[in-house]
Amino acid sequence: MKLHHIIVIVISICLSACESLITDIPADKLPRTASKLVVQSFISPQSARINVVVTESVPLFSESGNNGGVVRNALVKISDGTREVAIPFDSASTLYSIDKSIFPIVAGKTYSLFVSDGNRVATGVCTVPAGQVLASSYKLDTSFSSNVFEQDTVLTVQMSWTDASRDTNYYRVRSSVDLEYSVAEGFSAETFKERRVKNRFNFNWDETIGRNDFQSDANLDGAVFTSPIGRTVLPNVIAYDYGNGNKFTVYPKAKIAMVMLEVYNTDVHYFKYHRSLEMRGTSDNPFTEPSLIYTNISGGLGCFAAYNSGQVTYRP
Repeated sequence: MKLHHIIVIVISICLSACESLITDIPADKLPRTASKLVVQSFISPQSARINVVVTESVPLFSESGNNGGVVRNALVKISDGTREVAIPFDSASTLYSIDKSIFPIVAGKTYSLFVSDGNRVATGVCTVPAGQVLASSYKLDTSFSSNVFEQDTVLTVQMSWTDASRDTNYYRVRSSVDLEYSVAEGFSAETFKERRVKNRFNFNWDETIGRNDFQSDANLDGAVFTSPIGRTVLPNVIAYDYGNGNKFTVYPKAKIAMVMLEVYNTDVHYFKYHRSLEMRGTSDNPFTEPSLIYTNISGGLGCFAAYNSGQVTYRP
């Protein structure tokens, strides 16, 4: 037999084997999984509202046309063991929501959440951490960077706090700044003018080894914690050219109105859920197995968790 005939036979066998692996698996051999309710709610004594997002999962081999959209007809109830209220659906925000005046969240209390769409039931339980933790010190600074395309002035923040000893604690840091600055109005040289506006900007946290916006006091009971550096870009100088020599430059003249420094004292569910999301999102190794997203929802997926926010306000 000639060599090229042998090669053709080997290739044909390989292609036949590959094709059988792809096309010959019977449908009844595929795993059967049902769609589950996906619930997400984070409660806090400082939050103005109790919000619950209810969607549904999409099974891997689903043929039902389920796209995992919002579940709008669910019965959603929250209870503190003594009192229970139903949370109505808000079509504007596409979630279930009530004002905290209707059902206040109290530090140290345990709450349960019940969600049902008539066929499926999902439940969750969490306890609000009893203590608030405040930033004991903080540092604000600015940095300037420039390249061929743009120039940026960045406002930075870093804060420290002391761990509440004896208990196991989980922390998250957040910070925002209210800025007053100038913007341009008008679409021509005749209508051009400057106007002062005020907006809120959130700080984004640097990722550093051993320091994260989520931290735990494991083996560090009573220690002083330091946040990573948070950064937000300040408004830039903008030049406008309307032709015929009509050129205007708007200098933002940014002024800090307020900086909010927050340390979340969270429960373990809040911490594990957000850390699992973070680990899934930052994994850039294609050979690493995908990590599971943490859930504490019985009968479904998602997270029902709590935090107690300690807030420090800085006004220049």
